[in-house]
Amino acid sequence: MKSNAYYSQILASLQPISIVLLIFIFLSIPTLVLAHGGHGNEFKQDESTRPSGAIQVDTETAKRLGIKVEPVTRKRLAIGIKTTGQIETLPNKKVEVTAPIPGKVVELLVQPGSFVKVGQPLAVLSAPELIEMRVNSQEKQAETAADLQKAETNLKLAIENRDRILKIADAEISQAQTQLAAAKAQYARDKALVDGEGVLKVARENYQRQIAIAEAEIAQANTELAVAQEQYNKDKELVDQGAMPRRQMLESQAHLQSAKAQVARAKNRPEVLQAETEIRRAEVDLPLRELRESEGKLAEAKAQLTKALSRREVLAAEAEVKRTQSDLDLAKSRLKLSNTTYQTRLQQLGTKADAKGLVTVTAPISGTVADREVTLGQSFQDAGGKLMTIQNDSRVYATANIYEKDLGKIEKGQRVNVRVANLPNQIFTGEITFIGSVVEGETRIVPVKAELDNSEGVLKPGTFAELEVLTNRAANAILAIPNEAIVEANGQKIVYVKNGNAFQSVEVKLGQISGDLVEVKTGLFENDLIVTQRAPQLYAESLRGGNVKGKSEAKDTGNSHTQSLIPNWLILTGGGIAMPAACFAIATVGTIAFWAGRRSHPRLLAVGNGEYKEFVYETEVYLDNNKQPNLSERAGVVEEGENYQEPH
Repeated sequence: MKSNAYYSQILASLQPISIVLLIFIFLSIPTLVLAHGGHGNEFKQDESTRPSGAIQVDTETAKRLGIKVEPVTRKRLAIGIKTTGQIETLPNKKVEVTAPIPGKVVELLVQPGSFVKVGQPLAVLSAPELIEMRVNSQEKQAETAADLQKAETNLKLAIENRDRILKIADAEISQAQTQLAAAKAQYARDKALVDGEGVLKVARENYQRQIAIAEAEIAQANTELAVAQEQYNKDKELVDQGAMPRRQMLESQAHLQSAKAQVARAKNRPEVLQAETEIRRAEVDLPLRELRESEGKLAEAKAQLTKALSRREVLAAEAEVKRTQSDLDLAKSRLKLSNTTYQTRLQQLGTKADAKGLVTVTAPISGTVADREVTLGQSFQDAGGKLMTIQNDSRVYATANIYEKDLGKIEKGQRVNVRVANLPNQIFTGEITFIGSVVEGETRIVPVKAELDNSEGVLKPGTFAELEVLTNRAANAILAIPNEAIVEANGQKIVYVKNGNAFQSVEVKLGQISGDLVEVKTGLFENDLIVTQRAPQLYAESLRGGNVKGKSEAKDTGNSHTQSLIPNWLILTGGGIAMPAACFAIATVGTIAFWAGRRSHPRLLAVGNGEYKEFVYETEVYLDNNKQPNLSERAGVVEEGENYQEPH
């Protein structure tokens, strides 16, 4: 075999000729672009800034590479006030954890950067003060416990004595009540006999009532008698004159006799006679000796009951129970107070301590341990020594200053878009929660704070930020595209427009920015299909001058692709010119194929142990001082099982 140097010399001699022929062919082949009907000369741009022609990418490869295409539409952009500020922690979300008591740090339970939850143990301190207080508390508890036991015994005895005396008193009261009831009954009977006049009075009242009833009946009977007598007299006179039948007169006569009988019955009522008898019976005189004896027995029974109800022995026993109960309550209070000082001190510390006097310091809030100044074994002479700082950045403030002239445009609750320098392509959305109430004298500014969600923790307090307070929307819809669709190259803004399987770069002029949308003044038309994702990778590929193809297309070496590269001016009608032109074209294509094969031929790189690894020469492309990923034909033929990772 001939050496590599020999082949290199041959190739070096052919390289100038190949380059000349290659330049001639590229200048002859027209650019294949299926441009949108509305585009004119916007595709004809400075070839020195970016490559001419379109980048060919088939649908399958575009999908695998993550290229996203969207139509250009008109939108009403939100208009806002732009200002600068910084990210800050919420006031109540940053806490300095301090030592609650003088002592020594014997255990640290968290590391800087650790996430802790509220109430989670952070550190353990040994506190001599608490140890001494606990010993004193235990001594007092022992003394008061003995007093408490003695008081409980005395109370038990007093209650038993009171219950015994109470039973005796209850029996005496029951007996006295029985005797009093009997005396009252006897007295009532005797008094009833003595109070016979009362019975007489009742009898007389009954007699008078019966007399009144009888008199009323007599008066009524007399009235009826008079009416019957008058009727009879009239009927008799008419009968004597022959003007009335005798039968009717006889009826009047019978009615008259009935009225006379009714008057007689009213004058002789039996109730009146009975009332007269009762009066005579009540008028009999009764003796008073039995009544006096009954009064004496009744008074004696009342005295016995009063004595039994006084229960002096019971009262004394109850007083003894109350005294012993008071002693017991005092003993309980002293027992409670014996531990109160110790517990009060623990409450002041806001923590708990074990029997060894070890105090566990817990997290007051959930968050991340930002700083941990304390070291293991460090002692604190006074309370308040700083242990660590806990910071919760799940929500942060974006603070900025608004000029006085813009105060009328902002209010609480308005949406705010925020960008930070370390994440230029990401927009964070929040809303205004605080507007200062005082305008600073010289600067005429007012502080404003917007609260943002930072659950992912990417916003760091102290980071400079750009804020846009969205105050209104544009009156008319304008062409707007996502900021990700724009590629900045050599001071120009370009966008890739899709035409079939080709992507053509178009220079655009931009206007106002609203969030992640940018106004397009010139360069695009409505409904143009543009690349909104992976546009920088297409630009990098265009600088390499290659097309991104699928796996099967990359392996295809058929004549169709080669023939498409032959310019039309080589295919001439005429016998004398066609053949030389065809020969020239074939020679040219052969030269290109040779040179391309030379440039892309894999070379072997020794990696040790007699093994070689092939690699391909690739052009490194830098965009805005950042190296771009390689998306050449090798990226287009990713083997099955491989996953393309988007560069970050």
